[in-house]
Amino acid sequence: MTSDMISLREKKKAKTKLALLEGCLERIGEGTFRSVLVEDICQFAEVSKVTFFKFFPQKEDLLTYFMSIWQAECFVELSNSSKRGLEAIRYIFAKVIEDGKKHPGIMLSLISFLSEQRMHPCVPALSEAELILLFPDEANRSAIAKMSLYDIFKKSVEEARVDGHLTPRVSDEEAVVLLFSMFYGAYLSAHLFRANDFMAFYEIHLKSLVK
Repeated sequence: MTSDMISLREKKKAKTKLALLEGCLERIGEGTFRSVLVEDICQFAEVSKVTFFKFFPQKEDLLTYFMSIWQAECFVELSNSSKRGLEAIRYIFAKVIEDGKKHPGIMLSLISFLSEQRMHPCVPALSEAELILLFPDEANRSAIAKMSLYDIFKKSVEEARVDGHLTPRVSDEEAVVLLFSMFYGAYLSAHLFRANDFMAFYEIHLKSLVK
């Protein structure tokens, strides 16, 4: 599907949602998600609070929307590179760190939000209009929409196994679970220890998977 095939209404909806997320990221800085006011986000995006809650019934839905876009970007970047297995896993962790530098408060706010949930919240699927706006040069946008962080980790684990880099002490499914623990936990630990080298914390945890 091309941009010309998307209705103006759908394009406007997608642009508004992306603008609201951008407004949130601009406001959060080194602070917390809780400190960001819906009014300020709406002012940035030039929409009303009614429009905001039409797209995001709860302010926290912005966090899961952020994760939808983040994992899509991760999949596209890896697909357009030669990275696989452990190299792909390290790339994912490096992306967490790099994006954390741009918006220091967002990752910690996401971790805080997830810790309050009884189950992992559903990460919303991106619409075709959103995918076109985010990835205009990508031909296979349907694959982007279907891919989750779980799928990315699973594929990377399977590649690491084939490459002989994964320890036989853990199964592929156990390795994926451990990677999720590292994804959130190593970042939080590095923050708590006021570390300058976040990747060093990821590498410490990766030792449990590497041969």
